[in-house]
Amino acid sequence: MLTSVFGISIKYEAWNQQDSLPVYIAGSYDFHTAYIGNKRCMILIPIEELATLPALKKQITKIQQIDNVPVVFGLAAISNYRRKSLIENNIPFITDKQVFLPFIGTMLTDEKEPLKQIEKFVYSTQQLFLFYLYSKKKRLYISEAGKVLPFTAMTLTRAVRQLEATDLFLVAKDGVNKFIESKYNRYELLEKAKVYLSTPVRRTGYIDKTQITENMVFAGEIAEDMKKFLSEIADETVDFKSLGIRGTDKQKMTDLLYQRYGLKENT
Repeated sequence: MLTSVFGISIKYEAWNQQDSLPVYIAGSYDFHTAYIGNKRCMILIPIEELATLPALKKQITKIQQIDNVPVVFGLAAISNYRRKSLIENNIPFITDKQVFLPFIGTMLTDEKEPLKQIEKFVYSTQQLFLFYLYSKKKRLYISEAGKVLPFTAMTLTRAVRQLEATDLFLVAKDGVNKFIESKYNRYELLEKAKVYLSTPVRRTGYIDKTQITENMVFAGEIAEDMKKFLSEIADETVDFKSLGIRGTDKQKMTDLLYQRYGLKENT
């Protein structure tokens, strides 16, 4: 934890009123009373992911009913997505490089986030990503994915972490339920995630049609899946500029995909 901010020393004391809080709040943080100069506040260190914004507001209200001082979240790091959300809702937080303490002062850096090393998704991460994409849901609870995908809880946890590392997803908790959520629509998300995806095609070969069985998937069926996906996103807005794509538009890109997959004319 920080020992000073704005040249003002921070002193910490134990906060021992957790028993007055609901169990789900008491078990979600390490609680500390902090004195920044002569200003007293509480610093909460999350044990796991932060809850959703509405849940955080409710938690702060319950805590301040017991101890009416500013509640500050002490974070190891913070994404631009999360930082913007907390600032807009006037929720204090501190990291090693970011300080948002409206009752004292603010120090926010506009430095660009370091470029993440691009790594291909492992099999379980790609499966979870595709499950999210096809679910058509803005928010996907991991428990829901766990009922369908053939992975252990530990494997899903690793998959969630890899998705979060791309900065394409927000990972948070709704009560005790962890979920993933993306700020992009499905078309934009697919475009941005392509660098992480591995093709399922290992090699192309040919067999005699007499060897075809009912368990085999024809390439045409894959094409039909793409056609279905394109039709479902037809009404979604796509910001090509944010995707780094120039000289085209959604209609041209959609027409190109129809052509590449050998689909019927896009009408």
